[in-house]
Amino acid sequence: MDSHTHLLRLERPPGEAVRMAREAGVGAVVNIGTDVEDSRRGAELVTALPGVYSAAGIHPQNAGNYTAEDLEALAELLEEPGIVALGEVGLDYYREYWSKEVQQALFEDVISLANDTRIPLIIHNREAFDDTMGCLSRARVPVVLHCFEGGEREIREAGERGYYIGLAGNVTFRKSVTAGFLHLIDPGRLLIETDAPYLSPEPVRGTRNEPKNVVYTARFIAERLGMKPEELGRMTARNARDVFGLPLEV
Repeated sequence: MDSHTHLLRLERPPGEAVRMAREAGVGAVVNIGTDVEDSRRGAELVTALPGVYSAAGIHPQNAGNYTAEDLEALAELLEEPGIVALGEVGLDYYREYWSKEVQQALFEDVISLANDTRIPLIIHNREAFDDTMGCLSRARVPVVLHCFEGGEREIREAGERGYYIGLAGNVTFRKSVTAGFLHLIDPGRLLIETDAPYLSPEPVRGTRNEPKNVVYTARFIAERLGMKPEELGRMTARNARDVFGLPLEV
């Protein structure tokens, strides 16, 4: 399954993208919210499309615009059927749309919301690993480090905390540091994702990504771990089922 995708940002309609993913062997997807309105539309997809689940969140690029009313709206969305996580949320120091202080204030608020509602967190972290982990020390719920980028130190720290690691298409890139340390990731904490329409994996890099392309990332990881792609697919689907509480038989 594709544990992290943005169905509402694809060039093709969400229903068509989900159908094509299913034909490629991808049985379920988790759509990700980046602000309140995006999350509301994601909740509507859950009821419209079988095999689609969704997360509600506020991306750090929107940190400067959020209000107390937005947090209340997120709390209400988390009660909707098929909303399985709070995300994506976190810190982004690469683009730094907003100051570190503004981003961290939002991040701390949504961590508190996750703790109150007992729902998993899906984390966006870009060039902010240490601050992200510092804030997450207050989290009392399962944590998914989406689109993970890091080497031995970061993988070991995530593993010590029992966090899930989501690997996207960038792990297939020639300069990926993470690709050299895949053997250090706890198999029971590994997820695969697309982050579509971004980060298309090899061999379709350079095109707009889609949920169906998660199979390329699965093949890449499976080869390096000495597994069959089907075996890796079942394992990571079970992991997604467990962290998000999905009604899947895998």
